[in-house]
Amino acid sequence: MKKILSCLLILALCIGLSTAAMAVAPAVGSMKAVQQTIRGNSTWTPESFPEIWITPFFAEYIVEGRDNERYPASFLRFPPPEGTSPLRIDYDFSSYIDFDTLFQYSYQAMERTSYELFLEKAEEENILNDGSGGVAVYVKPDRWGRGRALIDLKPYFGGTSKLWIEIYDNAGGNLTGEELGKLIQDEVARVQAAIQMEELDRFWSQGAFSSVELFEDRYDVTITVDASDMTITHIQGKGLKSQVLADGKVRSTEIELGSPHGDDLEDQTLADGTPYVRMTRDYWSDAYFFIKKGRSSGEIYLHIKIGVPAEEFAAELEKVYSLITLPVAE
Repeated sequence: MKKILSCLLILALCIGLSTAAMAVAPAVGSMKAVQQTIRGNSTWTPESFPEIWITPFFAEYIVEGRDNERYPASFLRFPPPEGTSPLRIDYDFSSYIDFDTLFQYSYQAMERTSYELFLEKAEEENILNDGSGGVAVYVKPDRWGRGRALIDLKPYFGGTSKLWIEIYDNAGGNLTGEELGKLIQDEVARVQAAIQMEELDRFWSQGAFSSVELFEDRYDVTITVDASDMTITHIQGKGLKSQVLADGKVRSTEIELGSPHGDDLEDQTLADGTPYVRMTRDYWSDAYFFIKKGRSSGEIYLHIKIGVPAEEFAAELEKVYSLITLPVAE
């Protein structure tokens, strides 16, 4: 009997180890967000974000680890549609575009919502599924051409959590209701077949990116950010947000291409004499570094925002600025 129990315990341990091994985050430094430009429009290459990682829980709660039982580092993981390029990545939202069809695919993990609320904006004749089978689907065959779906995530996150999916026809609504219906229902089936739940011990992107390229097409500017020590929770074209745990608190750092705004800007310099203008607040500050003038008008700046007390900002800014490679001055 003891031998049988011993074998059962070993088997249970092996199963447990096998299950734990299945939870795999991207390897440290294994990813690069690389810019590509197609017909004058910049995104990142498909290889930059080959999988979608989203969760309905606030990124800050996961990074902080304030309540691991209520807000665990649990993520849905599935591939984007084949042939698409990433437009925007958030902790709870991802968007991709197919440049051949101009279809845009969006996905959002929601902690609380209902099928009734989801279907409020749908015309009755355009409702394809009402949610009774765990999926609600409707189409809007108008000049925007949209197909939307809501999938039950209770088996993964409990409660009334859902996965929202939208396909948007950027070409101008040339699809019929029947074509939109097939498109969104096929996508629901694809996602349901591919989706995996990953339970990690940290936020999925912690240390995953070696570098990130940010870009602003209007000014023909691209910068490269060393992201090896970052936990990226938002990235979209010209900007990113990283959240890390420092001294027991979550510190947010935002890097983007933009322009100064506000009346209380003051001139400052880095230790090496590099000039910038600063806007100071109690718990965060902003720095703007001039990059170049536009071809016709306007100016583009590197904007760095760090969530630290005012007296700590200068030292932290030196660290963040050193991670950024700017274009050579013209």
